[in-house]
Amino acid sequence: MHRVLVRHGIYIGLGVFQGRLYNVGRYPGLVASTSKSDRIVGEVYKLQRHRETFEILDDYEGRLFSRQQATILLETGEVITAWLYLYRGAVEEDRRILSGDYVTYINRSS
Repeated sequence: MHRVLVRHGIYIGLGVFQGRLYNVGRYPGLVASTSKSDRIVGEVYKLQRHRETFEILDDYEGRLFSRQQATILLETGEVITAWLYLYRGAVEEDRRILSGDYVTYINRSS
């Protein structure tokens, strides 16, 4: 779905979300956390065609994910509110990605 974001959005930079990241199969699953030490790193995009893009993304993410707004800390230090997809399924702690960075995790696993 990265191609959808690139096609319908403008890359803002990297951002950090307070949560935990899990390997839930062919993709990562984000789960919100109350612990400030739990951090997930990801790309932030400003969407140009919100309704159309969210229809595509919502359909792709399916019922196991819930689109929600969250506070994101950008690498510039700016704090913004952004949409993300939280995982609603069960998670196993032994599948947690401790770095919170899925790209790094995938690159190390291959």
